[in-house]
Amino acid sequence: MVKRFESLNGLKIRIYLWVIPCIVISLISNTLLQNVEGVTKFDFTINNILSIWFIISWFFLYKRIFIQFMEYSNLALVSYYHVTTFFDAVRNYMVVDGGSLGDFIIWMPIITLFFFLTLGTKRGLYYSIVIFLATFVIGIVYLHLLSSESIDSLGQYYFANLFYIIVLYYAQHVFKTYADLEMFKKHAYYDSLTRIANRLLIDEWLENKLKALENRKDSFSIIFFDIDHFKSVNDNYGHKIGDEVLVELAKLIQYHLTNRELFGRWGGEEFIIISSTSSTSGEDTVRLAEKLREVVANHDFKSTGNLTASFGVTQSRPGDSIDSLLNRADRGLYQCKNCGRNQVSYIN
Repeated sequence: MVKRFESLNGLKIRIYLWVIPCIVISLISNTLLQNVEGVTKFDFTINNILSIWFIISWFFLYKRIFIQFMEYSNLALVSYYHVTTFFDAVRNYMVVDGGSLGDFIIWMPIITLFFFLTLGTKRGLYYSIVIFLATFVIGIVYLHLLSSESIDSLGQYYFANLFYIIVLYYAQHVFKTYADLEMFKKHAYYDSLTRIANRLLIDEWLENKLKALENRKDSFSIIFFDIDHFKSVNDNYGHKIGDEVLVELAKLIQYHLTNRELFGRWGGEEFIIISSTSSTSGEDTVRLAEKLREVVANHDFKSTGNLTASFGVTQSRPGDSIDSLLNRADRGLYQCKNCGRNQVSYIN
């Protein structure tokens, strides 16, 4: 299961903690492999400095201390490494040997992503463009000394760099739009108090279930229930305590349901459960309702002590509408009220 993060900083730290060790391993292996062939003093020095600093920054990020300082110091070092390594590759390798940039291009998307991750969408875009222009100026200065192969490699680098900048910039807008839509959906379809489905989502569920009943004869049952004498809870303890009871009840019921049941708040103290059942007469759902009735009756609510609930149960029929289905369940609920409450009543 993917872990959910309460803040952007939490997500960023987790990314850093995974990525930094990979970078350190890459830097160390690059130094060791080049040492066999004769590593330059420049590469040896900067690789070791970066490795040591990244290890230190990983420790501080893991401990959640000096986070902003670590982010911006790493940003400065990565930027310096990127530009100076590019300069060294162009002046001391491409100009002399006429080769290409090689594996330098491989790390370019990661570096650009790091800029956006640290600075955000807008500042990340500006910063990436500044770094791009710095490398572009270096390339232009030495362009007349480069071979056709080197010029081609340089051109590929610049076009690829611009491509990654544009893609990452718009990708963040796409992700933000998606996140906003998910947040809107969450507020539109879920009850703000109990965090379970609200009436709008319940209506969609019922419509889909009724369509399935019409097309494939997939029957289902519903349980309509509420807290007995809930008005007395609000009158005696206040509406704040009443809200706490509703939240506690929702969590209690949800804990005892499976993924075969859909659960939501219909309104006020009224809740509904939609249960897919293989039983043609709804006995399974009646047993579930009886189990939930006992769970509620035996539960000691934090602020009010023991409470009870009444449950109306009905089975879907061919030709049912949402109104006809709910009316039967509602009749079952009020039949419980008229017979003393804390009961389950099935209406066929």
